[in-house]
Amino acid sequence: MRRLKLFIATSIDGFIARKDGSLDWLDDIPNPDKLDYGYFKFYDSIDTLLMGRKTYNEVLGFGVEWPYPDSKTYVISSGPVDIKTENTFYIQKPLAETVKALMTEPGKDIWVVGGGELISSMLSLDLIDEMLITITPVILGAGIPLFPSQPKETKFDLINTEAFDTGFVNLTYKKHV
Repeated sequence: MRRLKLFIATSIDGFIARKDGSLDWLDDIPNPDKLDYGYFKFYDSIDTLLMGRKTYNEVLGFGVEWPYPDSKTYVISSGPVDIKTENTFYIQKPLAETVKALMTEPGKDIWVVGGGELISSMLSLDLIDEMLITITPVILGAGIPLFPSQPKETKFDLINTEAFDTGFVNLTYKKHV
């Protein structure tokens, strides 16, 4: 069975974006060696993405080609979504049955891209199997929290840590069984 994974960056104070959804602060952190912080290895392990409508629109607003052309993307929203990319589908809430069905299909693992509301929903539905959280060396002071909707209590085991000279730290957790 495929696993549902979260890979996301957060500020030291737990924000994944500014209040307006902007991720500009990630580009402001020096990365002279152009490290990918495990992104490409992670991306090779998945072939399907789940993202909320706001995250989908934010990615479209980057002004670049769609960065996930070789993966199926499911945009999850309580209302209609204007799909503008190939291999992208819309899922209306409630979503537990649809996500569980996706997990039983053949393929690689599934990435929960964001945003925070979707992440909290997936955790509350007990669907996230693994989390790779990259702590960035910045305090935003305000923004969109990593877990804004108070997901249910869930235990995870720390399975890996990786620190980088840039101050980034990857923490990998697996759901406790």
